[in-house]
Amino acid sequence: MNFKEFMSNLIDDKTSGVYLFDSKEEFLNDTIMEEVRNKVNIPDFNLVEIKGSKDIETIKTSYETYPVMEDKKFVIWRNIDLSKNAIKEYESSLNILANDFKEFPDFATLLIFSDNPPFKGKFYKSVVKNGEVVEINRLNQKELESFIGKRFVRNGKKIQRSLVSEIVNRFSYLNKDSEIDLYEIVNVVDKIIANSSEEIVKSQDVLDQLDEVLNINIFNLTDAMSAKNPKETIDTYLKMAAANEDLFMIYHMIIRQIRNLIGVKSLYLNGYNDTFMMKNLGIGSYELKKIKGYSRNFSLTELLNIHSRIFDMEYRQKSVDFDMKLELLLLLREISAK
Repeated sequence: MNFKEFMSNLIDDKTSGVYLFDSKEEFLNDTIMEEVRNKVNIPDFNLVEIKGSKDIETIKTSYETYPVMEDKKFVIWRNIDLSKNAIKEYESSLNILANDFKEFPDFATLLIFSDNPPFKGKFYKSVVKNGEVVEINRLNQKELESFIGKRFVRNGKKIQRSLVSEIVNRFSYLNKDSEIDLYEIVNVVDKIIANSSEEIVKSQDVLDQLDEVLNINIFNLTDAMSAKNPKETIDTYLKMAAANEDLFMIYHMIIRQIRNLIGVKSLYLNGYNDTFMMKNLGIGSYELKKIKGYSRNFSLTELLNIHSRIFDMEYRQKSVDFDMKLELLLLLREISAK
């Protein structure tokens, strides 16, 4: 079961039994818990939140006690760690719970949130057999754009799809090793909403907040690199490295910039218009305008060679001798060289 399926069941009052959440998005966990709280009319009796406790009697009593003046009761067990290295601490309680899951009360819904991915051992398998494991993954591009768009709509705002794409593109959320989460994106989106004075969100509303909130250094770096300004490129990079900026975030933003430069360069050489480029590459008009200008600084062959160099870095990262800080410095020096 995934997040969407679980939320559909919850909204339609179709949940019962045990749910173990294997989640990579804290914001979506909190969204579920908030929806549960909103559904319960008499929380003093029909909503129990257990934080961190391993006491089996507390947990058992919470789901064995009948609801008061409602058909269902919800139990949320959270702030626990059921990962491989920590699950041993909960073993005795989990064994008793696993046995209870075979004949769990119809009126109760137990939601289990582990702070780290739950170990797929005996307890996990008992939930698979007698309950539901809810897998919550990070959003893909389509899901993220929909998530952002709906947040604007819920707040009475209209926004162009290209501006939603602009917001997505300015974050590294979609990158494989990104540490950006939905909370950070929501924070920026909410600031855009709060600072937009009209129903229709303007491009400047978005760009002003993105520049103010996001780490502008990474964009200064990719701009200097693309403009072939070696001194500014290296100075910006060294400043970021000294400030302990995420080197993998820098690496993935460089990859994104080079791929966009290749895309714009090749599509332009083949006679495609701006609308096609934006749709094909998933970028907004503001970013397209900048990249088109920067693409004149490179031949297509040069960009493809840089991309091959980056691919080689990806392969060599598995080596114990790989030094990301040094490798990025050499890569940026090569890209920005005139």
